[in-house]
Amino acid sequence: MPRTISERIEFTGVGLHSGEISTVAVAPSQKEGIYFSTEKGLFSVTSVQVVEDRRLTGFMLPDGTVVRTAEHLLAALTGLDIDSAVISLAGEEVPILDGSPYPFALGFSKVGTAEYGGEHRKKNFLTVPVTVDDPERDRSIMALPAERLKVTYVIDYPGTPVGTQRTSSLISPEVFLNRISKARTFGFTSELDYLKKNGLAKGGGLDNALVFDGIGLLNDGGLRFPLECVTHKINDLLGDLALLGNIPVAHYIGICAGHDLHGRLVDRIKKVL
Repeated sequence: MPRTISERIEFTGVGLHSGEISTVAVAPSQKEGIYFSTEKGLFSVTSVQVVEDRRLTGFMLPDGTVVRTAEHLLAALTGLDIDSAVISLAGEEVPILDGSPYPFALGFSKVGTAEYGGEHRKKNFLTVPVTVDDPERDRSIMALPAERLKVTYVIDYPGTPVGTQRTSSLISPEVFLNRISKARTFGFTSELDYLKKNGLAKGGGLDNALVFDGIGLLNDGGLRFPLECVTHKINDLLGDLALLGNIPVAHYIGICAGHDLHGRLVDRIKKVL
């Protein structure tokens, strides 16, 4: 049956790129689907238009409202199998919190979830392979028919402490909450000049991102677990796939991909469902 959260919950914090404080509220709903609430009405997450700029993820609702960096919040809803909720945002950017979906997932876990309606939710199963290839940059992402939701991801940052990493995991609420959701976003000191010049990451710091220089990790606490960097890519993918609404069961495989390829995969999957 469809599942929603049991009560309204708010999250307040700084925006990663804007550096401004914002609040996002998530409320229970018995209308199947994830919706954004604005002064002009409710808009399904499936109706948004992606307006991503390099390094700055975002989308536009049908009324023109722009929502930035919502992927961790959407990943938490997706990973915990919550398919009905209403999101209200005060500000343009969803707060980054600790740089992972975990604070959102933990909050939802604490308030609890509830089933509603009398009918079992019908799962979508992908029946044909869907691929997106970027041969010029040696990147790709694909979705293959499978019996359970699974994500495999590979990243490769040669000449950095991150190096090449690979991880693969079946997705369930328990696995997501206890491991996947805890993986934080990451970056490199070599990128700081670009981010500064483009007015990005004004709210970024060692309390909400893993930061590497040419030698190693700068965060005092170290990694939360091995392969935290590549595991974070699973979070990004789950958040981007949320734009499909009812995510089809498949084996998703990302090879050095990113938000742009995730978005292209979403567009292609929409055409075959």
